[in-house]
Amino acid sequence: MDNKNEVQNLIKEWQQSLGLEDWNIDFKFVDFDRTDYWQSGDVEVDIRSKKAMILISNNPKFKEEQIVVHELVHLLLWEYDHYCESLIADNKKGHYFDLLEGAAAKFTKILLKQKCS
Repeated sequence: MDNKNEVQNLIKEWQQSLGLEDWNIDFKFVDFDRTDYWQSGDVEVDIRSKKAMILISNNPKFKEEQIVVHELVHLLLWEYDHYCESLIADNKKGHYFDLLEGAAAKFTKILLKQKCS
């Protein structure tokens, strides 16, 4: 199975497991421009049309399944995240983003561990 088919299958599998079947989720491999940290993935979301694009680094630090699950966790939290972000003072947003990333990483680890059991 080639990389693209593998990622598409992972998205479909996790989409169903996480109750996101009503979403149109696609992906693409990209080169991230950030130099302040190693970015393996990102997600772009259009909440109104329920469309999402998972961006996966051409040079990821993590396995593709971990990236897919992590970005789908962000999708699950999207509306909550943006509501909370709107309430936080600008000088506290860095701390908020660190907490959000930590929570998404923990949820990802739990979900992947559950799959293996």
